[in-house]
Amino acid sequence: MSTRAVTCAVTLSGIEVRTATNHHMTRYIIISSILFLSLLSQAQNVIIKGSAKSYEYKEIGVWVNSDYISKTQKQLTYSVIDSVGNFILEFNSKDIQYITLKVEKNISSMYIEPKGNYEIIFMPPDSTTYQNPNLEHDVKLSIKLKSKTEINSLTMDYDKRFDDFLTADYISFLKRTPQAKIDSFKIAMKEFYSTVNNPYFKNYITYTIASIEQKTKVSEKKLYSEYLVKKPILYNNLEYMLFFNDFFKQKIQDFSMSKLGTPMAFQINDRGSYSGTLEVLKRDDFLQNDTLRELVLIKGLHESYYDNAFKKTSVVAILQQITKESVIEEHKRIAQTILNSFSKLQKGSQAPFFELPDKTGLTRSLDELRTNKYVYLMFYDANCSSCQQQMKIIPSLIKKYGDRITFVSISTDKTNADLKNFQTKNPKYTWLFLYDNSLGKLKSDYEIKSLPTYFLIDSDGRFIQVPADSPDEDIDRAFYDITKPKAKTHGIGDKKNH
Repeated sequence: MSTRAVTCAVTLSGIEVRTATNHHMTRYIIISSILFLSLLSQAQNVIIKGSAKSYEYKEIGVWVNSDYISKTQKQLTYSVIDSVGNFILEFNSKDIQYITLKVEKNISSMYIEPKGNYEIIFMPPDSTTYQNPNLEHDVKLSIKLKSKTEINSLTMDYDKRFDDFLTADYISFLKRTPQAKIDSFKIAMKEFYSTVNNPYFKNYITYTIASIEQKTKVSEKKLYSEYLVKKPILYNNLEYMLFFNDFFKQKIQDFSMSKLGTPMAFQINDRGSYSGTLEVLKRDDFLQNDTLRELVLIKGLHESYYDNAFKKTSVVAILQQITKESVIEEHKRIAQTILNSFSKLQKGSQAPFFELPDKTGLTRSLDELRTNKYVYLMFYDANCSSCQQQMKIIPSLIKKYGDRITFVSISTDKTNADLKNFQTKNPKYTWLFLYDNSLGKLKSDYEIKSLPTYFLIDSDGRFIQVPADSPDEDIDRAFYDITKPKAKTHGIGDKKNH
């Protein structure tokens, strides 16, 4: 049965409140039928005007997936919430997009359309709905909609019908015999939304149904025939790409272990051949289309890089060939994004540069800190209890390695005053503390997903460990290995003292 949860609706002061949980992301959207009394300026393509009480002076950013293969996120724009909790976000978009709004670790999602003007309320966090405050968690979002044909209104209306359908027919799903019910629902939705002329939304319906069929006894051949063959690849439609990713999950690895795919390992590992690998993949009945076959290859290379199904150097070599030889610009871009994600944060790659202030306002740069020393970098905030537990161990490490390793803790708290207060309360923590005033850029550069997070960097500014072990793990061993005196060697003719 689909993990798209049942949508609940209640009425609160005339506003319909819906908690909608999709299978791709928990998202809370409160939708009102109140029309805009006035539109915002059309100086920008998309404008989101909002209120975010309890987040005053914090940064709110708009993020999207660069693509749905690498799932690398990029920031479109950001704004600082003012003293009364208001903000305006302005950015350009040529297509309907599924965006994520982020305020520190609080996130919520919505759809936007080109030239769209939106009024939203980004609700305060509810600590009762999550367990770990150092991980990203969802908050509710209220949107005022202009019409019932707006994409958020359409998707929420459909999600309600979809959830009602699953609830009513859950027994057939448990018995794994729901195909007749699915077919009836498919016909009913086609008729109900027949007057809606929104291709994105129609594909939204098609591929949510495709995804639930995939979880039943429907054959791969039937799914391929109905939803993939001779169909356009919808790179920016979330529901299509969710279905695509599930359908072709581990396809390259699995095919390489089949009789037909036996030459795959040779073409990838030994030859590092883009064209040769594609030629082997052509033996698969589902990969006769050149464009589809190449995208499946890109997806498979991305997967295999992390599960070590093939040599990493060969995976990189083929992706580099795709960026140069593919005739599909979107594939070149996705392959390059994947390559960037490989090289950005891994052992031996260059650590992102930073220049940040300490509690006195004096700026210190990574280049300065790594001069003739290693750097052990820690990201934390004052409310992180595990961060504080780890910090208790650092003084003993400094006593052993402080002359060869620079210890740096970067505060991700909202103001420099928080850093000052933290250091005042912890006078024994005498190593270097800096304040991240980059408005989220540094956390993005270092891909900070939770706190605390550590990095070990050499004197050339390259990662030794990424992420690094914590103080209570085996970091002491790593410190010993990089700082121990090198054994002396003697060559021919060297004089030895006896």
